[in-house]
Amino acid sequence: MKQNRQGEIVEILDTKGLATVTELSEHFSVSEMTIRRDLLELEVAGLVRRVHGGATRSLGRAFEPPFRMRSASATSAKQAIARAATAHIREGDAIGLDVGSTVMEMVPEFVPIDNLTVVTASLRVATKVSELHALERSIRLIVTGGITRADELSLIGQRAIDGFRDIRLDKAFISVGGIDPAGSATEFNLEDAEVKRAMIASSRDVIVLADSSKFHQTGFAHVMDLDRASVLITDSGIDPDVLSTVRSTGVQVEVVDPA
Repeated sequence: MKQNRQGEIVEILDTKGLATVTELSEHFSVSEMTIRRDLLELEVAGLVRRVHGGATRSLGRAFEPPFRMRSASATSAKQAIARAATAHIREGDAIGLDVGSTVMEMVPEFVPIDNLTVVTASLRVATKVSELHALERSIRLIVTGGITRADELSLIGQRAIDGFRDIRLDKAFISVGGIDPAGSATEFNLEDAEVKRAMIASSRDVIVLADSSKFHQTGFAHVMDLDRASVLITDSGIDPDVLSTVRSTGVQVEVVDPA
């Protein structure tokens, strides 16, 4: 419960910019002391900055929220997006799975699909595929290789990049750190962004998975322009004006209901 509450606090601050301890205490129906402890833990983790009476999210573009916090935020939206993304997979496809927490939610969803080749630069994704699928019978799993990033457990460097350059994928499922108003998908970490670009370049179709909170963020490293995407899948929390702007780029947008 605490992890989910802290994840939602970060989302509230992303949306509002600033929130007071009293506001957060009333929103979650917990004591102000509990909220102060939450804000202290979030500040230690580098996710928020405490100010007099509350907290703010004045963080730099290169700041990367820890994986555990990202995986605990917007879980219902991510699960709905993952289900919609899995509907694009066909038997016999060669697919690339990115390193994001939303892509992770896809792995249980394609259990009934046979004869897939899955390529990933994520040790988390590879482990989950190994646990849930019958390797060699239903799925061929390929891990790119590369240097392992701590906490993220993503694979980076030239070996990871070459792992995608040497193959051709039917579909790449990409998770991004943010989408800016100009229609550019961005990521927090430069090395992860380089691997994502290699996956995108090797793929016929690119499906971008981004919950609605991502449209309020801009990361440090450019990943792709949205007009390269075949489909962008988001949730119904997206601002209607932002949705209209994204659709004006020509990308097909699917909006799912997290309920």
